[in-house]
Amino acid sequence: MQKIHSRKITQIILCLSSILFITGCTLKKNADKLSDEGYDGPDKAAEFEFNRTKDPATDIVPRERLLTAIQYTDSLKKILPFQLVAGYGSWTERGPNSDAVGASNGNTRANSGIASGRIRSILVDAADATGNTVFVGGENGGIWKTTDITASPATWTFVNDFFSNMAITGICQNPAATATMYFCTGEWTFNADAVAGDGIFKSTNGGATWVQLASTTGTNFDYCSKILCDATGNVYVSTRAGVYRSIDGGTSWTTITPSGLSTSRFSDMELSSTGRLHVSAGQFSTCGYRYTDNPSTVAAGTWTSPASGYPSSSIRIELGCNGSTLYALPSDGSYQVPTIYKSTDGGATWAATGSTPAFTSGQGWYCLGIDIDPSNTSNVIVGSLDCFKTTNGGRSWSQISTWAGTTPVNQYVHADQQIIKWYDNGNKLLIGCDGGIHYSADKGTTIRDRNVGLRIKQFYSCAMHPNSGSNYFLAGAQDNGVHQFNNPGLSNTVEVTGGDGAFVAIDQNQSQYQFGSYVYNNYRRSTDGGATWSSVNFNNNGQFINPWDYDNINNHIYGGYLAAQYIYWSDPQTGGTAIAVSIPSFNSSSVTAVTVSPFTANRVYFGTAGGRVVKVDAANGRSPVDVNLTGAGMPAGTVSCIAVGSTDQYLMACYSNYGVASVWYSTNGGTTWTSLDNNGINLPDMPVRWCMFAPGHDDAAIIATEAGVYLTHLFNGASTTWLPSPTFPTVRTDMLKYRSSDGLVAAATHGRGLWTQPYLSIVPLTKFLLRGKWNGNKTDLQWEYTRPASGAALEIEVSTDAGNFVLAGSVDAIESKYYSFTHHPNQQHVYYRIKATEANGLIKYSNTIKLFKNGSDQELQITKLYPNPVQNELNTAFIAEKGSVTYLITSAGGQTIWRKEEELQFTGAWLRNWNISGIKPGIYQLSIVANHKKVTQQFVKK
Repeated sequence: MQKIHSRKITQIILCLSSILFITGCTLKKNADKLSDEGYDGPDKAAEFEFNRTKDPATDIVPRERLLTAIQYTDSLKKILPFQLVAGYGSWTERGPNSDAVGASNGNTRANSGIASGRIRSILVDAADATGNTVFVGGENGGIWKTTDITASPATWTFVNDFFSNMAITGICQNPAATATMYFCTGEWTFNADAVAGDGIFKSTNGGATWVQLASTTGTNFDYCSKILCDATGNVYVSTRAGVYRSIDGGTSWTTITPSGLSTSRFSDMELSSTGRLHVSAGQFSTCGYRYTDNPSTVAAGTWTSPASGYPSSSIRIELGCNGSTLYALPSDGSYQVPTIYKSTDGGATWAATGSTPAFTSGQGWYCLGIDIDPSNTSNVIVGSLDCFKTTNGGRSWSQISTWAGTTPVNQYVHADQQIIKWYDNGNKLLIGCDGGIHYSADKGTTIRDRNVGLRIKQFYSCAMHPNSGSNYFLAGAQDNGVHQFNNPGLSNTVEVTGGDGAFVAIDQNQSQYQFGSYVYNNYRRSTDGGATWSSVNFNNNGQFINPWDYDNINNHIYGGYLAAQYIYWSDPQTGGTAIAVSIPSFNSSSVTAVTVSPFTANRVYFGTAGGRVVKVDAANGRSPVDVNLTGAGMPAGTVSCIAVGSTDQYLMACYSNYGVASVWYSTNGGTTWTSLDNNGINLPDMPVRWCMFAPGHDDAAIIATEAGVYLTHLFNGASTTWLPSPTFPTVRTDMLKYRSSDGLVAAATHGRGLWTQPYLSIVPLTKFLLRGKWNGNKTDLQWEYTRPASGAALEIEVSTDAGNFVLAGSVDAIESKYYSFTHHPNQQHVYYRIKATEANGLIKYSNTIKLFKNGSDQELQITKLYPNPVQNELNTAFIAEKGSVTYLITSAGGQTIWRKEEELQFTGAWLRNWNISGIKPGIYQLSIVANHKKVTQQFVKK
């Protein structure tokens, strides 16, 4: 074992030396920015996320499957009243709506600045003559809009949860028809760790609704860096695969990638007011540059090369453009910009400017922003770690913002500036960065954030105060520290510690002891209920966002460490010494999940990056006993969470990779395991990041997924029915926590902040399943209910809107678990649910069902089939009765070429997706046969 002593780490240098990029380069993070509590490690964050979500079979992150999962989730939510709880409880958004820096946080902000989340794209709406309407696109935060960016605070509304999981990298608008807008997606800045996007989306109603352009679903549009519209509405997009043009509103695209360049990776694109289009090639490759005065007709071989002076770079070159004046920011092998270059003849010739500020601090591969004053080309602002401005064309520069503290400039702009936009004839300025959006009405002399109400915090974790009804929570945010919640509902927070906020915990027996963490094995501790915090830093071993768990009974912390090791901190309440413990059963893999058993002292369950589930007894000693619990068929992916049920016999494990069965269950302490996920059939193929048993039930669960919270109220092996929680946003969710004192569940999302809801409003009681149908002029209801020993009263409730229920009748809860009731409603469209009031006063509800007398609840029907045409994944929403069902695909000639069968467990609405990539292109019929009925719908396979 290795002993680790606590020490103050004054510099954390994130080195990616073990990850080779295509160019052979390695990435490093600047030391200045990461001193103690510096914000963000984007290279390590990307590597961490890539490794835990990639499909083990292909070694890539298949973002197109996420889009399918989001479509599945949203479609299912629309029909959930048929089969799931409705109308008696919604998730409460906790925010934060804004934040303040706490007393113990070393990263103070000038002018009481507010932070939100990462903003990479900005659009000032040309349809608003005042220029006050602004759209912003965030990473995992979706698209947000304000109609008055000048207001402090601005009022922000989100456009749609559907986009919350998408890395939006550019937004543009058709100047000739301002209701038409486009946005592009994809993490283009990263190399081997890059996360692909979902192509390009289009709106024709001013950004109210958006649809994906089918022409951009291929790999050419996976990593988009910029999207632009010219004066006549032609669209241009630069990507990691080249440059593309559409002259028909995105219906089709033409490759216009300039020839003669050593790479097709394009990092930037600028359209001048003169009509000249400029493109910058090169990302971790030899950079190049071309321009054209005829973008609407240019072909690969008709671009123009610069005559002289264009800078060299092997990393990336960002461009700024105003008329015939351009500036170039070339990043070198150290990810600095040593010299800024300038052209005054439209890009034909270039020369170095007089001086260059030290503004990148080693981040030139990741974040570079530049823009030129539309009214004066001598005024330029650049940004990366901090913002600098020149008023003399680059001969000298002055710092105009500081990311932390008040010196040398008492003006806050969050670190990692991604985009700078100068507009309104140079009067106004917007800066998008990893902490949100900042605004200036005087050319950057005065800059203030516009982050209040922009609720896009990216939380990795959460913890709840143990007291019933308490509104005190902790949550760890990517690039935005550990946040402390103190108020009910949507409210503000205090960022008590800075830097990246990782896992958090509150002692459930002695709540004055609270813990946060920075990256790796560097912890934050409060011994006074969260009033003040101190650092206990061990070292930079373990995961970038390192998993750990707090033992509430014995007051220990266990976490990830080196490969085949975990860290054991024996005295986290007051001490600072830990040991590293080697475990053979880890099989040389790193720890990715940690759960302390609530039942057996010093027993800890660990998940690994190699897919193993390992039980360690005597984990607090120097002679631990480890047992590999991994079952047959469990994937060699990343174990993201291990949950314990009512005893150590009931275990659940989930995986955060694409392409694997994501949820597994054991009833015998890990001796054998059963998959609860039939390879993307009953649960979309997407990462599952957290799992928990429904409190008090060992055969029901709530899980945190890439598309929000999903649940099941009855385990049924690979046929388990998973349903999205209908009032929860469709956004990546990283962690779930439960408070036994009042039954509250908290969910930490990576893009939409923190949410809570009482447990009984989320998951119906196991085996409390209501079914029903019209029978003439009456409805026949049947349900199952396992009566508790203390007895219960069962009331049948009816509603016309699934929101306001009234009593329709009651029955006695007898020994039998099967019940029925006949009702004569006054309306033809009704909803029903069963309310159980137990002797101890606890109220529980069944699922809610929807019965329409026109027969839609009984007759077999296909309610939706998409996409159509289909390429690989065919998604079908349908209504069917309980029992056997057969799915058939037949050719135009009537030949059956595909067939599947299954047993539906109850009557209601269902959604299935099938991979039909093996079927040849053509016109086909999908048929569903059930209970001697058949429905058919035509689709096109492309």
